Amino acid sequence: MTYPSSSGAAASNKPHFLSATTSPIAIASGLVQHDLVSPTDQVMILSLIEETGSASVGDVMAALDGHVDPAGAIQVLISAGIVKADLRSGVLDQHTMLTRTVLTDPDDDPTPAAPGGILPAPGGLPDGIVALSVTSLQPNVLVSSGSARRALGRAGSLRRPGVYILLSGAQAYVGMGSEVGRRVANGAQPIADVDAIITITDIHDGLSEADALVLERIIHGRVAAAREVALVNGTPDGAAVSPERYEELNLFAAMACHALAREGYLFVNLSPRLVLAGPRAEAGRLAPLRAFDEAPEGEVMELSFGKDHMALACRRADDEWVLLRGSDIRLDCVASANASVSYLRAAWHNAGILELAHDGTSYVLSRDMVFSSASAAMHFTVGSKGQGRGGWQPIDTGLSAPAR
Repeated sequence: MTYPSSSGAAASNKPHFLSATTSPIAIASGLVQHDLVSPTDQVMILSLIEETGSASVGDVMAALDGHVDPAGAIQVLISAGIVKADLRSGVLDQHTMLTRTVLTDPDDDPTPAAPGGILPAPGGLPDGIVALSVTSLQPNVLVSSGSARRALGRAGSLRRPGVYILLSGAQAYVGMGSEVGRRVANGAQPIADVDAIITITDIHDGLSEADALVLERIIHGRVAAAREVALVNGTPDGAAVSPERYEELNLFAAMACHALAREGYLFVNLSPRLVLAGPRAEAGRLAPLRAFDEAPEGEVMELSFGKDHMALACRRADDEWVLLRGSDIRLDCVASANASVSYLRAAWHNAGILELAHDGTSYVLSRDMVFSSASAAMHFTVGSKGQGRGGWQPIDTGLSAPAR
């Protein structure tokens, strides 16, 4: 180990450790050639990291007790490309996590990016050990005063897709932008006297414009369900999204909302668990629970589609249709289906409201769900723009013509 030399007792004006002379970083026979890192130092540091796959700077420094400059030794290995430091906080400190750098042959093709923003699991693990992939999305949540609105348009970190929340007293507006900073700075949103502005982007710029549209609806639904402020804009349409990508974006939203709750900006009346979980469905979508043998209120209609698939809906009013639990839901949406249908399918699949049928040929609805019209309920059920209300037939009426 690289220890300081001493020729006598330390004087009060003498440093505790002697300074070492640095030399250019080179690697020979697998060993770093540097005054601060002896072969023993290198092996000890790498052994500590490999015990669990990572180690903190503080743990490594403790293991190098008596070293002339333990932090310097760590920095040498980082500069040599042997060790990586997770600098999410922007600085290297005792809590910074260190991992081994996976060295690759420069002649090999780079590993292709994983689909859907999922980070590939690192290789090189012993047999019997599997590293699970995790999402690469990491929210960057910024809060500014209303007076700083124009300045957001000049912020480089906001020249990317994201979501924003404008707060004004007991009111809020949730929106999105392909360059969210400029959207906030130049937009004419229908909310006056803005007190605070919240922007949510991905640190690694991993959100597409479609992702931001989906995230806008997720955040809007979470703010509405918390009932702490009154939203001045209605529910956004969202965008077409797969269940897998929705799951990632909902997790991303949960982390952002947790940060806002922790700092006291929103969701302060919810438990941390509820903040992370979010609502199961948007406000007004879940119909009241109904006993297994309890008949629904209103006129019950049926819809046949596909191969022996059937859905039931209850018409309570022209603007209130309840799609009943147990209804079959077609697995896929056609390309012409509107964004809201794709969004709701992904969201309700994530919430367990849509379950795969036993034969795997359709989804099955597990709760009564509210729609604003017969056509909206049908569009969701069959995944395409169909006949509207004309496709719903009264049950047991003996009528051959569609209900009018």
